[in-house]
Amino acid sequence: MSYQTILRRLKLEKVKKAIVSEIRCAENTNTTIALSLALGIFLAFSPAWGFQTVLAISLALLLKLNKVLTLITVNISSVPPLIPLIVIAGYQTGALLLHGEFQEDIPDLMNLSKLGENYLQFALGSLIVASGLGIFFYLMFYLLLKRFRGNLNDA
Repeated sequence: MSYQTILRRLKLEKVKKAIVSEIRCAENTNTTIALSLALGIFLAFSPAWGFQTVLAISLALLLKLNKVLTLITVNISSVPPLIPLIVIAGYQTGALLLHGEFQEDIPDLMNLSKLGENYLQFALGSLIVASGLGIFFYLMFYLLLKRFRGNLNDA
């Protein structure tokens, strides 16, 4: 199956409707909804590949967040065009952190042995990128919810 076929089958309108429906029907506060969405974003960009869904469900249960919203957003890392961007963003951020500059020569990070050789750099960078995006999206979602839902149940 080609990439274009997959994208055609993936109806973004259906995903959008599911998210909007879950937000509208949720008995959760704006804070809980924003945290649920931000947790999914954080885990999507974290270096926890293969464990993201299990972590998302576990953390959503533990933190009493909306599991559906967390699962929807954690799966954005599965969208094919984002995978190389996620890896490169983590790798380059790690390079900046560990070496003080971005690296001009990027190894083939889709090769697992090359990624393994540079895993510390990738993992540290990914955690920084994931944290930054998680905070950014929490603030964005919270402000949007506050504007469109009002102060619904927020203390």
